Amino acid sequence: MTMSKRLTWALTFCVTIAVMTPMAVRAQMGAGASYITPFPEGDTYQIRVVGDTLAEGLLGAMVDSDTLAREARVNVNRKLWTLSRITTNRFPSELKELVSDLERDKVHIAVIMLGVNDRRSVRAPNGNSYRFGSQDWRTEYGRRVDQLMKELKNKSIAVYWMGAPTMRSTSADAETQIINEIIRERAYLNSLKFIDTVANFSDGEEGYSAYGPDLSGKISLLRWRDGIHFTYRGYEKLAHFLERELKRDLAQAKADRSIPLAGAEEEQKRVSAMVKQDEQANLTGWRASIDRAKAKAATQSSEGSFFLRAGGGEQKEDNSRINLKTIGPNGRENIVPLEIVRPAIPGSVVALVTRKQSPDRPTPMGAVLVDQIAGGLNIMSSVTAASDASIDGQMRKFSPAQAPFFRVLVKGERLEARAGRADDFAWPRPEPPPLKRPSDSKPDQDGENGGTPLPDVSPFRPRA
Repeated sequence: MTMSKRLTWALTFCVTIAVMTPMAVRAQMGAGASYITPFPEGDTYQIRVVGDTLAEGLLGAMVDSDTLAREARVNVNRKLWTLSRITTNRFPSELKELVSDLERDKVHIAVIMLGVNDRRSVRAPNGNSYRFGSQDWRTEYGRRVDQLMKELKNKSIAVYWMGAPTMRSTSADAETQIINEIIRERAYLNSLKFIDTVANFSDGEEGYSAYGPDLSGKISLLRWRDGIHFTYRGYEKLAHFLERELKRDLAQAKADRSIPLAGAEEEQKRVSAMVKQDEQANLTGWRASIDRAKAKAATQSSEGSFFLRAGGGEQKEDNSRINLKTIGPNGRENIVPLEIVRPAIPGSVVALVTRKQSPDRPTPMGAVLVDQIAGGLNIMSSVTAASDASIDGQMRKFSPAQAPFFRVLVKGERLEARAGRADDFAWPRPEPPPLKRPSDSKPDQDGENGGTPLPDVSPFRPRA
């Protein structure tokens, strides 16, 4: 085979593989690494929730969420865009109105949760009515879901579609899972995020369970008595799984935003303008967080508290000076003044480092609290017992910087091996000290100390 024929065969093989690659796989790969646009208009991500009564409860939990409240560049619209079902004959006009409203409000992220009320027949554009669950119904319902997803995607809106949970009624649960399968498939083909909630709100066999662990780990009532909706703790847990996906995509968008773009001059100007807006937004968010923490701490302040001595929960600046005696190069004693800097601690930081792990469970000793506040600043607080082991009789815990895992995995240090342990590779091996036998020492004579000599140690002595 000549070189030209080999090259022709290789190109033909590559083209064949590219054609055989499913469109869904190429769609899932996407053009960029960020699911959310790194450059939102106004430097703030606008989030809008669309759906039925389940989406209404989800929106309430998102508004009360501390995770989203700490995101200075995220704004959750408090008004639900009601779309109870898409099997209605008014769906084309409702879809047009929805896209128009989201475009007018400059929404970047849309959270959709619906489908519970779609367990009924649907009328196709040709006028035929299809019974729920039939193949024609599946085709028409998939077409409507696909149309909704594509309309939002064409407007550069990142879509997070929350799947319906398990239902208490066996028939209703089976019908709901049919809808979940169609939505999951269309989300995969359109490269949209589908968040499955079945496994998170069911028993070990993916059956309905009204109780389960809440965000604090306690077993609580998560589902309402109708077997469809959630309780407040259930909606909090539902919002948690959405926030987990959302935080990952926000972090990726932030990383893409931080990469210098070597593009045209117009593109570089846009990046510079966004950076200036980002700095101003961070400064505004930082001041707003301080004001919120002051207002909250003012109602909870108690006399005698170290962190709450200053008004509004803010620790004021307290610098001091000390005189240090040293010996100078000429051998004389010199006094060098040193300033000890104790900067002011904002009220938002005080509120974070002094908070409890949950309302009914305090933070355990030795735990490390790490959190991010407005402006992209990370704070860390270590809760460690201040008493010595000789006082309370308990083992004193390491500080985070002295913990073995931190020294090995973070600092890269090599811990000193103990003699005889598995990680002790010293050679030659040290000789073990000889075993001291009672017969080697002079036994007591005539019961000098009131005791009798012990017999020789036998390694095969049976147990008593």
